[in-house]
Amino acid sequence: MCFVSKAQDQMLRQRRHPERLSPLPHPLSLLFTRRRVRLRFLPIPVCRAEARPPRQTAWYPPAIYRLKLHRLERLEQTVSALVDRLDAQAQNRGTLTRAVQARTEERAPAEANPAPVLLIRDAATDAGVSPPGQFDSISSSTSDVISSGLVTLATAHSLLQLFRVHYGRWVRFSEHTPTETLLEQVRQSPLLLCSVLLIAVRHTTQALADELAPRLFRDAQRLVSRALLVAAQPAAHFQAVLILSLWSTTVGQQPLSIDGWLLTGYALQQGFACFPGRGGGQDAEQKDVDAACLWNHLCVAHLQYCVGTRRQALLRQEHVDRCAHPAGTGSLGNYEARMVAEVKLYWVMYTECCPQTGPVDVQAAKAALQEWKREWASLFEEPRSQFLQMGFHFAHLVAYYQSARSPQSSMDTSVMREMVDLSSTIINLAMDTADDRTRHLTDHIYHIITFSALTLCRLVHTYEEQLRMDSVSVDGLDGLVARLVRWLRCIGLPCHAAHLLSDVVASQFQKLRPEYQASDAAAGVTTQYSLSALDAALLSSNMGFYPDLIGSELFGMDDGVASWPQWS
Repeated sequence: MCFVSKAQDQMLRQRRHPERLSPLPHPLSLLFTRRRVRLRFLPIPVCRAEARPPRQTAWYPPAIYRLKLHRLERLEQTVSALVDRLDAQAQNRGTLTRAVQARTEERAPAEANPAPVLLIRDAATDAGVSPPGQFDSISSSTSDVISSGLVTLATAHSLLQLFRVHYGRWVRFSEHTPTETLLEQVRQSPLLLCSVLLIAVRHTTQALADELAPRLFRDAQRLVSRALLVAAQPAAHFQAVLILSLWSTTVGQQPLSIDGWLLTGYALQQGFACFPGRGGGQDAEQKDVDAACLWNHLCVAHLQYCVGTRRQALLRQEHVDRCAHPAGTGSLGNYEARMVAEVKLYWVMYTECCPQTGPVDVQAAKAALQEWKREWASLFEEPRSQFLQMGFHFAHLVAYYQSARSPQSSMDTSVMREMVDLSSTIINLAMDTADDRTRHLTDHIYHIITFSALTLCRLVHTYEEQLRMDSVSVDGLDGLVARLVRWLRCIGLPCHAAHLLSDVVASQFQKLRPEYQASDAAAGVTTQYSLSALDAALLSSNMGFYPDLIGSELFGMDDGVASWPQWS
């Protein structure tokens, strides 16, 4: 028995009894119907003589019969694909028309006297000239996600409490304000509320994150687009911008899903003119402290993106010099001091380790970094100093990396060993200092770790022979990367940025070190790098999703050794 379509059934019966059946319709006539092709059971004729009907001329040898059947199947597939394509085009046109009509019918009451360009915009939309929704981002609606029914009040309350515990110091949320009062304050800015919930929901359950996060992300994009058109923003705007920038990979589930460099750049430009100023009284002084800390955090985020994306900073030396540790930070004194230290560190990285013009002077960069370390040496003896250490090693790695990528450079043993040691140190430092706060770190920390792993993979791939001759344990380096991938996949929920970046590292590791198998858990590692959910070829075709902040040029493996300097 076999499955044959209705058209095939009709053709076979016509060959047997041509006088009884009408001519077979032209295949293109199927374009005018959308009925699903029905399948019937028909016996396949056999070659035995006793099984043949009296009219042997109506039957074909099995080989010819199968060939004709194959041709019919191919024809039906082609016609079906053509029908689907035509239907999709017609549906798009119909959807656009229906959307324009629905927008015309359900449009909110227009302003009595709209601005000239807005009047033209509305008329164009009514006429179907502009795609509906193109200007939705600058709508004057001020409803938040609670009022719209997307998030219940109870869920928002619990998510805000979670956010304040783990992230509140980044945006200077008061530790003493009741959550109910804080929620009322946050709701005054729909963008801030949406941003807070978007980060917090990634640390609840996977089901809740899958339900709310995509819709919250779309709302955040819409609200931030509208906010960029408004000057003289309140402090809540800068808090929201900082949240979206620090977790730009998390919010959209891909690196740079929100352009943090652009967003922080806008915020800094607005902050030059409208950041809260000094006033009188105790309350005003606390607001000044909060504003100064928030400004430092914005500068850190902006400079991190300038280094990570090789874009020009909107800060100048005088702005960096004004970033100082404000008095009155209380229990957050060490934290805020580290923020100022990071501003200074990333300014050194921006000016010395990856200059915008001209090649990097590695020796001058190392001298500037040592001077920075002497200035902030006391912080290296205090808790949570691993992030300053990680940034310090990352700065050296960026300097060597920039130097190695220049056309005139040559790679000698000392530079190669230094880059391998720096990458390994960063990876080990991240894993060895992991604690309960690790899953709540900013995305930039995971970008540093990922960049170090990708750099290490490329170095071992390109210079494996030279490294072995220099008594470097290549197998140990491979094992370190494999251990990092497993560690990243143990952090938080599957929607955590660490899981996404672990797939990035695993994909490149599999492509560059395909022969690797761990001696202690070969089967487990082989399963880890099968990447059934992430095709390696797909990743290389989407390099635009992975910006320079995690070394996107490392995703192009076709260049081979020629893209790196030869061993001198």
